[in-house]
Amino acid sequence: MSKYKECLKNHAAGIGGHAVDGCGEFMPSGDIFKCAVCNCHRNFHRKDTVHHHHPCGYFPHIMPRRRSLVLPSTSRGGGFREDQELLEMCNPNKNIIGTLLKKRFRTKFSQEHKDKMLRLAEKLGWKLQRHDEGVVQQLCNEIGIKRHVFKVWLHNNKHTLGKKTNP
Repeated sequence: MSKYKECLKNHAAGIGGHAVDGCGEFMPSGDIFKCAVCNCHRNFHRKDTVHHHHPCGYFPHIMPRRRSLVLPSTSRGGGFREDQELLEMCNPNKNIIGTLLKKRFRTKFSQEHKDKMLRLAEKLGWKLQRHDEGVVQQLCNEIGIKRHVFKVWLHNNKHTLGKKTNP
């Protein structure tokens, strides 16, 4: 929401000077872009953007531009639901929440799971081949992950863990 304050038009620019008429606030005339007090166009008036502060501390004018305001996760498994519920209570425009708060889920592996995946990755030569599908699926079922998750882990670690094990 914007308000137009004092007129800043330099009325003496034509004669090489500087003078403003002192109109304190834009008052629309019949033409919504002309001021009833000074007859200047609205663009000559200082524009003051009014931001409404929500009681929960939520600033709707900042949220779409700064994703860093998303609350940190405090729960197990991503924390998206709790953070979303908190911001939905504070936000009248709930449509924006879904797009701004989608937090990527990160799979957490135990050291035992990492060791098992490392052993299999070394056995497979850090490459997934079609004929190894059964062994890969067996590991995934055993540690409770999807094949795609193992594939991503393999890709993300082949340059660091793969080089340590294969000199």
